[in-house]
Amino acid sequence: MISIRPAQHDDVPALHALAESWLLKNLPRPEDTGFLISNFSQDKYHAYIDSAEYFWVAEEDGKLGGFLLAYTSDSIQPDEVVNSCLRYSVVEPFTLIKQICATGEVRGATRALYQKLFAEMSTDLALAAVVNEPLNTRSIEFHRKTGFHHLVDLQPPPDYDAVVRTRSIWYFSKTNQQPQMRMAQCDKHELVQHLIEKQQGITALYTHEDNLNWTKLGMLVTFMTAFMTAFAFLIERPQTPTNTWTAVMLIAFGYVINFLFYTKLKSGLTFFDRHKKTLRRFDEAINAIIPSLPHFLDTTTRNRSATVRVMVALPVFSLVLWTVCSALLCFRYFFS
Repeated sequence: MISIRPAQHDDVPALHALAESWLLKNLPRPEDTGFLISNFSQDKYHAYIDSAEYFWVAEEDGKLGGFLLAYTSDSIQPDEVVNSCLRYSVVEPFTLIKQICATGEVRGATRALYQKLFAEMSTDLALAAVVNEPLNTRSIEFHRKTGFHHLVDLQPPPDYDAVVRTRSIWYFSKTNQQPQMRMAQCDKHELVQHLIEKQQGITALYTHEDNLNWTKLGMLVTFMTAFMTAFAFLIERPQTPTNTWTAVMLIAFGYVINFLFYTKLKSGLTFFDRHKKTLRRFDEAINAIIPSLPHFLDTTTRNRSATVRVMVALPVFSLVLWTVCSALLCFRYFFS
């Protein structure tokens, strides 16, 4: 049975150590586990015990399960940049959830803490800020399951480590009404729909050009098969004027065809790169509108795929192969 009681000054060392264990810098895979950006000093926790309206500890059989620190919007201090922005942006009073942590040793501790908060808080609205960069996936999933909804995204000044990290603001309302904001908000759904339509057009062009490039590559293989067959035939023929002129024309046409296909495939790959960049810009635009969405394109690498490497290498190989065949034909008809 989980019991919840007010935090005491004797709890501070354990609470500070628990929060410290969830710091972003101390976790190998923070996106998968959840995290805190920064921690308070023990003196600050002692101060919150005396001042915060809601500072509770969850226990089961004397075992620490977690804690929750929250207070009303009237208690937000001017040095709390993100929270001050919320205080002046949200019309109605709210309860700010400053920290919530769990040890993982007591199942359901954080949910029990939230249930107690919702039952006892003096406001109808509770707000929580979740970091988006890196995306705090576990925290977002937990808040959704607990009844929170996404409200707005903010880009505050740099954190303590000089890194700017956007926050998504999540709200829980006893009245099931979305909070009123003093700032004007754009219609995100309409913007996202426009971006999706653009992305669909870009993808259609990309698919068309991909198929076209493979068609070009297939035609190059077909032409080279025909040229190699003609080469095998001529290399065995006697040195007559007709065969000599045929060999010269074959060499010339082989080089022309190889050059044309090399140019066409190169222009197709340039088209690929251009629209890949467009897709990345689309991804960035979506993320700018709704930072809580993760990137769906890999932006960490620019290595070419195996398909692209084949399209680059095969025309070059074909040209080198035809150069060897041309040299053999020239030696057969002009130097032997």
